[in-house]
Amino acid sequence: MWYSNVENFKNANGYEIDGIWYPRVTAIVSIKAKPALYMYYAGLPDYKTGEAIKTKSAEEGTILHETVEAILRKEPVIIPDLVKPAVTAFMDFYNKNEIIAHKVEERVISKKHHFAGTLDVLAELNGALGVLDIKTSMAIYRDYSMQTSAYIEALKEDSTLPPLTRWILRLDQSRHCLKCPATLRDKGGREKIRGEKGKCEHEWSEMRGEVELKELNTFESDIKAFLACKALWEWENEYWLKKIGDSRSAPF
Repeated sequence: MWYSNVENFKNANGYEIDGIWYPRVTAIVSIKAKPALYMYYAGLPDYKTGEAIKTKSAEEGTILHETVEAILRKEPVIIPDLVKPAVTAFMDFYNKNEIIAHKVEERVISKKHHFAGTLDVLAELNGALGVLDIKTSMAIYRDYSMQTSAYIEALKEDSTLPPLTRWILRLDQSRHCLKCPATLRDKGGREKIRGEKGKCEHEWSEMRGEVELKELNTFESDIKAFLACKALWEWENEYWLKKIGDSRSAPF
């Protein structure tokens, strides 16, 4: 990626905290190739169309994300119609489980490995304490394991915290065919039918919310992969990191 100057690079890839710049977790994991994303772009008319869908999809995801986080903070919430099915499904999950949010949208720092990130929620879920990462994707992808392992690694530097676990909480919404197993997902203005078996003149249900919770138990391999990504990311951005290193006390 092209950057016009050091400040442009720093703003795009990290945080300035107490006078020290730290690369951001999501910037680091972005160095990993994403074959599924390439296939997504290959199935569209052009790159511009893909970027428009991705931007609109991200905006919709942010609305859902912020609504759920407000609920976890126990703040008054007006649920936007755009994400109401997914939020309704989340509320059902929330009411059936014991969830205590201790920190929401909290910045974490690893001084040992020199990175920072913003975790979604540090929560107790049915008696266990851990990082709850909210996703609005159509599936739970393995990349999420690297991202959440970085948050755990940073939190481990706080000796007052007990051992932590990690969960991915996936929220989505779609319509279901009343005649076959197919589903219709509308995200970013793009409709996608999945699960078709043979020919069917689909009759679609009302939009339904989906909730999927997955606990991640592969920390050691995940953090190893994250730190490998960090090494590759630093190699890729060596030019800019050296410039930053000239003006701060914590060298790479």
